[in-house]
Parts: sequence; structure tokens; C-alpha cells
Amino acid sequence: MTEVRTRREKFEDLYRELWLKQLKIDRVHNPMAREATPQQKNGARTGQFGKMGGRQKLKLSRDAEIINRMLKQGMTMQDIGNIMGISQQAVSQTKIRYGLPRSDEEITGVNQEK
Repeated sequence: MTEVRTRREKFEDLYRELWLKQLKIDRVHNPMAREATPQQKNGARTGQFGKMGGRQKLKLSRDAEIINRMLKQGMTMQDIGNIMGISQQAVSQTKIRYGLPRSDEEITGVNQEK
């Protein structure tokens, strides 16, 4: 038995063909139509890394150890900067970079690992 295709079915097939061709063209010219790159896919999965223990803490530099001690004594960043002869911004950046103030256990644990 031969299958008789209606005009509508023929139109749908032709429309699908042309639609797929247009999708290929759009992927080339439109970044939003492209598939995600491996880097983008990895960025979408970054939430799982916190469950794995998170980022490793850096070993404290000499200045960071001094700043840590002063922060634990309750000194302000401005006071620390004045004493050490550096700007308050440098103290703030060191504090953020090394995750200060740290407890003594965190410091000894990091120094022993490396």
C-alpha cells in the first residue's frame, strides 16, 4: 500500500529541513545559540567543589603572620598599617588573601602540610 502524503505533511517536512539549516547558521553567527563550552559547563558545576573541602588555605607569609597576630589582639587595620609602615588597603588585601584572622590550629595545620 502506498502512503499518500498530504500537503500539510509535505510542508512540515520541508519546514523541519529548513529549520535545521537555519539552526546551523545561527550557531555560527549567534553566541547565544551555541552549545556551552567545557569551561562554561565546568562553571555550572562549581558548587560541588565546596562540598569537597573547598579551596586550600595558603601558607602565611611573614607579614601575614604579623597581621594575623595583631588582628587577634583586636587591632584595627589602620593601626596595623601604621605600625608596619604599609597602607590600610595592603592590610585589607592581605587579610582577604589569607583568610585572616586564623586560629592557631589552622596556622600550624597549614604549615605542617607543605
